[in-house]
Amino acid sequence: MHIEEFYNHNELVDFYISREIEFDDTKEYFRPPLFSYVAKINDLIVGAITVCQEGEDFILDEMAVATEYENQGIGTKLFETSINHIKEQYGNKKIYLVAKIIEFWKNKRFEVITREESPDFSECFTCEEFQKTCFPEIMVLDLSNK
Repeated sequence: MHIEEFYNHNELVDFYISREIEFDDTKEYFRPPLFSYVAKINDLIVGAITVCQEGEDFILDEMAVATEYENQGIGTKLFETSINHIKEQYGNKKIYLVAKIIEFWKNKRFEVITREESPDFSECFTCEEFQKTCFPEIMVLDLSNK
């Protein structure tokens, strides 16, 4: 398995949708992607991560790993590659996300915050199901504390 930067963000949308990450009918990102990385095995994309920017902060917008490759460290490697990219290119910033797998992100030192503490970065905030049938957590990682 190897990780590489990936420039055609729109090619990743169907992969994300296959892993139950929500996109609207237009299949467009809520905010333009800044960069993406993919994990490949024999030229097959088995994982991907996409990061966007919100002012001085960053949004880990999407991350997914193909079912048959879960629990093999691919998500962690994608995450670490993205964190290193941000630190090298932009310095110690804050990274926000809306998490459904909360424990995974807590293990990466993300902290749960309130909606009021976060920038308005997610379409989840306007979804009718948010905190009714869908219960993700808003989380932040401050790289200056890492």
